[in-house]
Amino acid sequence: MKRTLIIICTCLLIFSWLIEGCGRKRAPVPPGTLRPERIKDLSYKIVKEGAVLSWSVPRRNHDGSPLSRIKEFHLYKAELPLDSSCLTCPPDYGKPIVINYDQKPEPGKKIVYEDTTVRKGYYYTYQVKTVKGWFNVSDFSNKVSFAWHSPPSAPLNLSAQVFEDGVRLGWLPPETFEDGEPLNQPLEYKIYRRFGDEQTWQALPGTTAKTNFFDKIRRTYRKVGYRVAAIFHYVDTDIEGSQSAPVIVKARGLQDIPPPSAVSVSKTKEGIKISWTLVRRPGIVGYYIFRKDPSGLILKLNFSPVSSSPFIDRTLLEPGRYFYWVTAIDDSYPPNQSRPSKQASIVIDR
Repeated sequence: MKRTLIIICTCLLIFSWLIEGCGRKRAPVPPGTLRPERIKDLSYKIVKEGAVLSWSVPRRNHDGSPLSRIKEFHLYKAELPLDSSCLTCPPDYGKPIVINYDQKPEPGKKIVYEDTTVRKGYYYTYQVKTVKGWFNVSDFSNKVSFAWHSPPSAPLNLSAQVFEDGVRLGWLPPETFEDGEPLNQPLEYKIYRRFGDEQTWQALPGTTAKTNFFDKIRRTYRKVGYRVAAIFHYVDTDIEGSQSAPVIVKARGLQDIPPPSAVSVSKTKEGIKISWTLVRRPGIVGYYIFRKDPSGLILKLNFSPVSSSPFIDRTLLEPGRYFYWVTAIDDSYPPNQSRPSKQASIVIDR
């Protein structure tokens, strides 16, 4: 018996020595800490063929450490008829839809899954989990729910009329849903806009129930495009349809930008001072100053517009008569320039 105890104690000492010698000690990891972080941006879009679900691929574990690999995603789906008395009850999910991934998560990566089995007259709820391994599964994502119906078709005959203080849009409502069913229910509309130097269409805030809209933008003379989409309210779901064909308002500028007035020139210690009266019009961002020398050579004196008067020409000038004038420019894209102001002259006699 004594010999057996000695052997056991010796083994425990050896085991303890091996544990300490295997490398740096680490604090124990609580159970479940290394499961993937919860997905928080599950979203949906109803389309003609069904519903498109999307979410961002998580890149970290629940404890904040980097997530090295993802095996798959489990998409949970519950379906109830709209006349059910339990639409707000906790969803009764069936067997999850398995979406294979089996790779390291990449920055900015999104998963897109199209469910073509949804039906009119039913209410759907979805959540998703990230699976790293047998015992490493994330918590449920945020929940999305909707009543499915075919979306409305795109609005018709979108037109745009340009005014100095904005653009007036007009269109006709769609006549059918995407599946061909006649559409005679009330709709609302969302307006999308894109300026010529922008890459993406931006939705304007809010919606309108009218089939016209006035976009109060000061830069109506800038190249700008519009699209309109109809929104159908079905049960508690806003179903947005396809966007109309775009209408593009070509840059035309304020054709009547008045030139600066009361241009005068005078000698100062710093140089020749050119003064003028500012143009009082929306969108005027600056002025260019021009000079013509005795030989007839014309130069623009500033490469970037100046925002106010006066301007000092610090050039060391040869004797003779010099003429100066000013133009105004606006903030359109590309900028528009006014007619030249009246010229003012000065004689350099030294």
